[in-house]
Amino acid sequence: MPPIALDPHSPLPPQQQLCRLLQQAIQQGQLAAGSKMASIRALAAQLGISRYAVLAAYEELAGMGLLNPRHGSGYYVRINATPPRQARPAHLDQVLDVALLIRGLVEPNNLLKCGSGALPKEWLQGLDLHRHLRSVAARPGANVYCYGSALGYAPLRDVLQQRLARRGIDCSAEQILLTAGSTHSLELLIRCCCATGDTVLVEAPGYYNLFSLLHLSGMAMQAVPRQADGPDLDALENLLRGGLRPRLFFMQSLLHNPTGSSLSWSKAHRLLRLAEDYDFTIVDDDIYSDFATDQAPRLANLDGLQRVVYLSGFSKTISSDLRVGYIAAAAPLLQTLARVKLMISITTSEFIEQAIYQVLTHGHYERHMTQLRKRVADGQDSMRQLLSACGWHTFAAATQGMFIWCRHPAGKDSLLLAQEAAAAGFWFAPGSAFDPDHQPSAWLRFNVAYDTPELRAWLSTI
Repeated sequence: MPPIALDPHSPLPPQQQLCRLLQQAIQQGQLAAGSKMASIRALAAQLGISRYAVLAAYEELAGMGLLNPRHGSGYYVRINATPPRQARPAHLDQVLDVALLIRGLVEPNNLLKCGSGALPKEWLQGLDLHRHLRSVAARPGANVYCYGSALGYAPLRDVLQQRLARRGIDCSAEQILLTAGSTHSLELLIRCCCATGDTVLVEAPGYYNLFSLLHLSGMAMQAVPRQADGPDLDALENLLRGGLRPRLFFMQSLLHNPTGSSLSWSKAHRLLRLAEDYDFTIVDDDIYSDFATDQAPRLANLDGLQRVVYLSGFSKTISSDLRVGYIAAAAPLLQTLARVKLMISITTSEFIEQAIYQVLTHGHYERHMTQLRKRVADGQDSMRQLLSACGWHTFAAATQGMFIWCRHPAGKDSLLLAQEAAAAGFWFAPGSAFDPDHQPSAWLRFNVAYDTPELRAWLSTI
């Protein structure tokens, strides 16, 4: 059996860590077909964990078709241990659960969206979108009836190129592809860069909609624990040295969803070295970019879009409904993405792209963001004081973004807390939604924009 090292600081339980490491070893041929696994007692003693944890990992691998239990003898690697391709993706029931979770967020109901990934509309209405939409529609050249271009509205791409340059990201407008929001961007990259069965890296906790997209596409996910200053690179390097060869690493450098934490400069440099040494591409989803400063550490700033694909958009700062995002990437990859976009959606809405261009160039957007950043920062301070007074434990000191990742002082399962909150009139996404395998979690995501007297009263009683 290859060397196995569990991370005592990982948010993942030992049985889940062990299961993932053994799954990787089997699928990469490090454990030969037909070979006998270490006994439950011996492996538990070796790793310093309970025999139950080892048994749970072995049983899960048996359920995946990777191990064959033999009564009175032990567990053996199956002769055909490669999981069969399935028309119905594994964990589709969990994907559908996440879809129901998203529906509860986006469809009208009476719940206060305390765990939302977006700001309340009242915070965004100062941009007066209706006026900009009417202005664009009134132009003689407004493209309301025809397709847009493959890359997207050229003047908007020019503005985005200038905005990226201020962040130290050097690219041309021809290296920018407009999309229908960040989820569309992620789907394009998955379809373009991966094949069914490929291994990709994700952060744990991380963006639950990404996990669902990867499940539906038949990807094998390997979680990298998220720490207060970025991904756990010791854990990642151990995986890579052990033979893991991922195609992509999906992550968020800044104002990470759901923890609110940001990547340190030292980790940024080390992560890029690992990507170079082990030949994988980093997809940096910077959807909350405008809540951070232009000088904040971004991988694309250091890399020049060689090993990094940069994503962002305006659903968090202008409108969740207009759905305009963008991808910046090396020219060859960008052209491939544009062809895939044509096949999936033909083009994106040029009318909406013109409206976003109008907001950025004539809508006092920078003043809007200055006010929004201050309002979010004030909300961070207020919510942190409240949670601290109620005894909650927070994950990281996020001072710019809209999220606080925290857990109940008694470590109560956040799914139960979310159910109790819904009964009291509050919507939360439980921590299990942000885990790639939907494992139980004590963590909850708070959005600092939804601080109300009713929420304060409820928090003081649980």
